[in-house]
Amino acid sequence: MKSTLSSVDARAFIRAISCAATPVTIVTTLAHDLRWGQTVSAVSRVSDEPAVLGVCINRRSPINAAIRHSADFNVSLLGPGHHGTADTFAGRRQAGREPFTFDDTQWGPGRNGLPVYTDSVASFECGLLSVTDVGSHHLYLGEVRHVAHTDAEPLLHLRGSYRTLSAHHMEGQHA
Repeated sequence: MKSTLSSVDARAFIRAISCAATPVTIVTTLAHDLRWGQTVSAVSRVSDEPAVLGVCINRRSPINAAIRHSADFNVSLLGPGHHGTADTFAGRRQAGREPFTFDDTQWGPGRNGLPVYTDSVASFECGLLSVTDVGSHHLYLGEVRHVAHTDAEPLLHLRGSYRTLSAHHMEGQHA
């Protein structure tokens, strides 16, 4: 899809869309006996019946090939105390841990065998329905086959920072 926005307009779009709070999630899969994970804030409910999630991932991310190979993916919705994990799977080194590395004390297998963050606010196990190339991203639609959830508050991304719904947000923590 060819962009009709100039680079100035694209920057304006990015600044404007950053005003919309989005959930902070980690999308995971398993391919060639390797676990793959990527922090993603572009996740949305697409349909309730059947239950379908939409996930957008930058086309440069190596997780794309893994999701296509696996044909399954999981989405773990993070909570307020998980910004370090979000940073790790966004490609940032955290507490001496290499980016994109799984800490086995924080991850377990879902019913589908793919990684699920054990302390997540909610998790969704999905079978890949379709992939659509849209500009700089791939849009994955996944049929939700299993869910788990808590009553905990989610971690949000707003204007380049992690936030929560409570008055005690984490301003200055960049996502």
